[in-house]
Amino acid sequence: MRSKLRNIGPAGRRLGAAVTATALAVGLSAAVAPGAGAAKPDPAAADPTASASSATVPYEEVPSPDGPVVGGYVFAATPDFSTYDMSVVTHVWWAFSTITDPASGPDGGRCTTASASGIDAVKAQRAAQPGLKVIRSIGGWGAKYFSQVARTPQSREAFVRSCMEAFVENGATDGFDLDWEFPVSGGLPDIGYDPDDRENLNLLVNEFRRQLDAYADSHGLDRRDFLMTAAIPAGRWQDSGDGVTGGPYDVLEGFDLDFLGRTLDSITLMTYEMGTGYVPVSMPNQPLYPDPKDTTGDPYNSGDAMVRLFIDQGVAPSKITYGSMFTGGRGFVVGDTTNGGMWQPWTATGCGSGANAVSWANAQRDDRNVLVYWDDVTKNQWFFDPVQKRVCSVESPQTLALRAQYAKDMGLNGFFSWTLSSTRGSDNAELRAVARVFTPELVSAPAAPTVTGASVGVTKGVELDDEIARVTGSSATSLTAVVNWGDLTRSTATVVPLGDGQFSVRGRHTYAEPGTYTVTVATIDPAPINSVTANATVTVGDVEAAARCVGSKVHLSVRARNGEDGRVAMRFVTPYGIKDLPVVQPGRTAEQGFNTRADAVGAGTASVVMTRGSGADRTSLTFETSYDAASCG
Repeated sequence: MRSKLRNIGPAGRRLGAAVTATALAVGLSAAVAPGAGAAKPDPAAADPTASASSATVPYEEVPSPDGPVVGGYVFAATPDFSTYDMSVVTHVWWAFSTITDPASGPDGGRCTTASASGIDAVKAQRAAQPGLKVIRSIGGWGAKYFSQVARTPQSREAFVRSCMEAFVENGATDGFDLDWEFPVSGGLPDIGYDPDDRENLNLLVNEFRRQLDAYADSHGLDRRDFLMTAAIPAGRWQDSGDGVTGGPYDVLEGFDLDFLGRTLDSITLMTYEMGTGYVPVSMPNQPLYPDPKDTTGDPYNSGDAMVRLFIDQGVAPSKITYGSMFTGGRGFVVGDTTNGGMWQPWTATGCGSGANAVSWANAQRDDRNVLVYWDDVTKNQWFFDPVQKRVCSVESPQTLALRAQYAKDMGLNGFFSWTLSSTRGSDNAELRAVARVFTPELVSAPAAPTVTGASVGVTKGVELDDEIARVTGSSATSLTAVVNWGDLTRSTATVVPLGDGQFSVRGRHTYAEPGTYTVTVATIDPAPINSVTANATVTVGDVEAAARCVGSKVHLSVRARNGEDGRVAMRFVTPYGIKDLPVVQPGRTAEQGFNTRADAVGAGTASVVMTRGSGADRTSLTFETSYDAASCG
């Protein structure tokens, strides 16, 4: 359930902008051992009726969760847990309950209930998997009436009580997730807003915690058995108030991160839905790191920037669950082919469908011209059709594993997805790739291989036939691969097994123009969890050789242009001698001549070796060119 995220708010508020998104992202937390955690507070110590204009006192501050969190949202009225590898899942956010219209009568302002079949399915899974935490998510994109039910002590108490009756008292869930999109501003125009939403959210969290604690106390349970999480975004573009256009969204206007970081078990940080119909240019849907080409002006257009913002606002890293999308893709139709379709003004959204789908499936077909791209800065993969000028950003097991490793390295408590469903077959590759980072002992899959792109040179107009990537550490007996040659063409590579888990990925291609091309190599493993994409570099040289008669002798001249961005040394190698030029400035053309014997006729090959850098940074590329010397009399 993803649609465009939008922002609306009182005049003068800084509003969010464009971003379509599935509703939600949740935080989560593992249970603390019985008896552990904060001391039970005196309810009288916190004023549950504190004015929204004053700082709210936390009803209870809770510790960080124990153990890594691996899970995600299940968006289904009656979940079918058999479709997921539940052996690696610790937390499930069951989406969604919504809120009935407060103006509809006595049953207004209440949690909507779930079907009997849905509750039975959840209870059956909990019984089969005792350590699993199931959290009922309330809200989602476009969900109304949060502002109204959070407004007064009476409305908060009645709303929370209805949620307790619907999901806790019957043993269906272990707590709640608030997916309010969004307080104060930023959601769809008709969901309802109040300038006091930010403070009222704090009070609503207090009320949930009060009633959960009371239930635990009255039933002899540990308070830490019950969880409270919230799905919160950071830098993205959201609705500007008209339901159509957008602008950068300021998360600090709607969420008191310091308060929520102390009172929630976890904040589920939605680091996705950046590349949506609200953003003014095409961009990856969930970049891990900022892209220097980003022209949106939003400093929080990356997962790393979001995480650091939350930490700077006082949220402990161990209270943050990193969130990514497994399913779906965000696409655009753009005006030109620059940057593989990224960071361009767009005219339409979507990834296409069927034969026109800009997808992983079509990228593997030789009868489609769908190109695979890899950005080693943002750690994103995307697909681009240069004929349609349609670009689509979709995650892979590789990109998700990189984000999971980032979360682990930053000390975050784990990883969640919207949703647990897989887009690459029935083996749950995305989920297992994430779990392999946090709980490798639970994942029956070999370690991911390494793919290293080569750096090779070729002369324009001359066919390249070379190794463009090397695979190491592979457990597969065979691999296939596709290549984006960087000039808006693609082909299937030849993959040669070398033994000991190594493969040579070779390609053949002829470039019409000189320059440096980023070549993307996507290896396809029989186990999708181990398919890896990497970049290689092909430098196409502007090198020519020509032979002419000078009297009775042949004069061979070799010309080469330095197309690099720095100076290079050139070595001219011919059958008639070698000449060196120690320095050739960028953009300059050098030429060397060789006088030969009168009988030095026929076809031949000359080469130019260009070297840049020194020491460990020294690199050399060789460019060959042919010539044909006529007989001189």
